[in-house]
Amino acid sequence: MKLAINVFLTILIMLSPSTALAFNKKGTQFVDTIKLHGYIDGYGNVRVKNAKITELPDPLDVKGFLDIQGSDITRLPKELKVAGYLNASHSKLTRVPKVDVGGYMNLTGTKVTSLPRGLNVKGDLSLVDTPIKALPRKLNVEGNLYLANTGITALPPDLRVGGNLYLRGTKIKTVPETVRVGGKVYR
Repeated sequence: MKLAINVFLTILIMLSPSTALAFNKKGTQFVDTIKLHGYIDGYGNVRVKNAKITELPDPLDVKGFLDIQGSDITRLPKELKVAGYLNASHSKLTRVPKVDVGGYMNLTGTKVTSLPRGLNVKGDLSLVDTPIKALPRKLNVEGNLYLANTGITALPPDLRVGGNLYLRGTKIKTVPETVRVGGKVYR
C-alpha cells in the first residue's frame, strides 16, 4: 500500500508543470521536491545525489543517511540531525555547521574551508582534497580521520581520533603528544 501511494505521488508530481520550480518558492514541501531529484525511502534515507538544488530545509531531521554527493548544495541546515552517515563528497558544500551525525562524514572534494569547534563525528571523517587549512579545537572523530591533499600544517593539541590518522599528502611534521589516536598514524 505504501509503495503504491509513493508511486502515485511520484507520477502526480512529475506530471505537474509547476513542481519543477517549487523548491525555490516559499511554503513548498521538501518531500515533494525530493521526489523530483532523488528519494526518501521507507528507512528514512535521503538521497539527492547530483541534484541541482542548492539548499535543504532548516531544520532537517533525517532518520537514516543523507547523501548529497555531487549536488549543488553549498551549505547544510543550521539545525541538522542525521541518524546515519552524511555523504557530501564532490558537492559544492562550503561550510559545515555543528551537526549531529550518527555515522561517518565524507567531505572529500568539497569546498569546505573550516569545521565548527567541538565537532563530534561518530564514524570516519574524510577531508581529502578540500581547501581546509586547519582543524578546529576539540574535534572528536570516533573512527578514522583522512587528511590527504589538504592545506593542514598542524594538528590541534586536543584532537581525538578513535581509529587511524592519515596524514599522507599534508605538510604535518609532528603529532603533538596531547593528541589521542586509538589506531595508527600513517604519514
